[in-house]
Amino acid sequence: MSKQSYTQIGGIHPETATMTNVLANQGFASPHNGRPLSEPMLLGIAGGLGCGYILWEFKKHDAAILVMGFQNKWNYTTEFMLNFCNRVGVQAEFLETGGAKTAAKHLDDALADGYFPIAWVDQEKLPYFYLHPMYSGCFSHLVTVFGEEDGRYLLDDRSQKPLAVAGSALSEARGRIGLYKNRLLLLKATSSAFDLPAAIMAGLEDCVDYLSQSSQTFAPPAYKKWANLMTHPTNKKGWPTVFKEKVGLYSTLRSLHESIKLFDTGGGGLRSVYASFLDEASEILNQPALAEAAVQYRQVAVLWDQFAAAALPDDIEPLKQTKALLAQKYALFLAHGDGAETELRQLSQELKEMEVALNGRFPLSDEAMLALFAELQSHLEQIYTAEKEALAVLAGAIG
Repeated sequence: MSKQSYTQIGGIHPETATMTNVLANQGFASPHNGRPLSEPMLLGIAGGLGCGYILWEFKKHDAAILVMGFQNKWNYTTEFMLNFCNRVGVQAEFLETGGAKTAAKHLDDALADGYFPIAWVDQEKLPYFYLHPMYSGCFSHLVTVFGEEDGRYLLDDRSQKPLAVAGSALSEARGRIGLYKNRLLLLKATSSAFDLPAAIMAGLEDCVDYLSQSSQTFAPPAYKKWANLMTHPTNKKGWPTVFKEKVGLYSTLRSLHESIKLFDTGGGGLRSVYASFLDEASEILNQPALAEAAVQYRQVAVLWDQFAAAALPDDIEPLKQTKALLAQKYALFLAHGDGAETELRQLSQELKEMEVALNGRFPLSDEAMLALFAELQSHLEQIYTAEKEALAVLAGAIG
């Protein structure tokens, strides 16, 4: 087995980037222009946007992190991906097993059969992320495997360059989170002849229905609830209570910034990517109102980026430094992959040391901390209002 013919085109969001790259390499094309579907178009057809906020506390390690969901059905990834496949006529096959040997056979057989399998993995177990061991089993992730050379598998993980990972490391990453059972997704595009306008409309309607729910967990009301918790003095999940001793505050603020601006959204919590979909959809469907909705979502994206920046304010030196280190790390990874291993390892080590040092004794007075929470609350309230307004424009655009 060796490296197959595969072209990396980069990407933003793991769920959509993996499918975009695989289908492009299979020659799957849009009926309206004969070119591969863009990642924004894939996001939109799959259902578009979602909302989500979970605060995880790791008291054993003096840490806490935010997990945020920005895509439709972000907590049901397989359903999100299947919805796209069903709407464009792509065959999808999921393979799962509890055994490492069978999992390895699934992967090798898929590569031998000419597939580019999408694999569910644990971020911490992938060596190129350089995460703190305490995050083992915490963050699921998706990568595309497109070949094997000298016992190392070649991964496409949104970077412009391949990432070579030892078979043992990939096996451990695939098997660490038992919920996913060494899951692989095999995509097979037998034809590009599908009804693109119908697929776009199905995705638009799905997004509007999903975001119109009253859920305080998976719809815009989640942000209103979160805003209230930012300054609530007695709620056990209120930030003044959770961070009374400032334990874990550093990792939480850092994860907030990363989740919104860096890791898998392209900035703006996926809202700018979705706006690009709406622009494409407006032209294909000849509906100018969708372009107006795109303007609204780009404004929402700006608010999300401002929120991310406020989480790591420049007037607090360790947070300013963290913001700079994170930006440098992500830029190097996306541009160079394994080619920047030395620099990525060094940056990651600096960030780990800061996390350990600052999670237990964050250099901020009680008054300054509460003032920061109040500012973040203000940002969230603006986001909640803007999300509702953008959704109203989108709903009106599709009738």
